[in-house]
Amino acid sequence: MSDAQPQENTSRIIPLTADDYIILQLRDLKEEFRDSRKELNARMDRIEVRQDKIEAKLETTRKELNERIDKVDAKIDTVRKELNARMDKQDAKIDKLDAKIDRLEEKVNAKFNRQDEKIDKLAGKVDKLTEKIDSSTKHGNIMTASVVGIALGVLYVIFFK
Repeated sequence: MSDAQPQENTSRIIPLTADDYIILQLRDLKEEFRDSRKELNARMDRIEVRQDKIEAKLETTRKELNERIDKVDAKIDTVRKELNARMDKQDAKIDKLDAKIDRLEEKVNAKFNRQDEKIDKLAGKVDKLTEKIDSSTKHGNIMTASVVGIALGVLYVIFFK
């Protein structure tokens, strides 16, 4: 039962009816509801304060993160520019080396061509010498055959006559 006591009248005591008890309980519920509402509002206020702090901290962290990202982006751009400059220098050096290689290749080809010409001349001379040797060998063979033929003829005459 509730803490409410029936009011006493010095002249007489009136007993409470069921409706009176219900009204008293409704008042108690209404007060409890007000108290719980006050407690909930206080809790919500504390939660809102904490949420505001968290949101402020989150915003600060987001700003710091964005600043760091901007710094990293700037560093990346700087490094990219430096790398591009270095690559351009390397490309220029490679182009110079390619030109040198082309010039050296032309010189080597010219030397090979001269050597090929010399070898062709030597081959021509060797061919001429081979022809001379072949003709000399033919003449030598003919002369040898003639000498052998004469020697056989002389021997035939000596022995069979």
